[in-house]
Amino acid sequence: MNQMNITVMCPTHHAAAMGQQITMSSREIAKLVDSRHSNVCVTIERLMNSGVIGGYAALQYTHPQNLQVYHYYEVNKRDSYVIVAQLCPEFTARLVDRWQELESGSGMVVPQ
Repeated sequence: MNQMNITVMCPTHHAAAMGQQITMSSREIAKLVDSRHSNVCVTIERLMNSGVIGGYAALQYTHPQNLQVYHYYEVNKRDSYVIVAQLCPEFTARLVDRWQELESGSGMVVPQ
């Protein structure tokens, strides 16, 4: 009898398994620091304009309930630390913990 091993991974863990860079969305950062997503995006844009973090293209997200289109960013680990430090220094520890979960492959998926 043949058995198949099937592993289901979230997009973040799939990227890590494929050797691609792991990123975190601006929506997830907003949830981690208990901030409005629009404030996170303003911070990202300000930091990009000042050259503190890399230049990221805004991505599109369509909300399933109201079909409104919103933008968000996918940022790398280093830049996520900078963004969180700007937004809310006391939440930096939460970000460190979340990255450790993501990198160990045990992180739960946070809804987009």
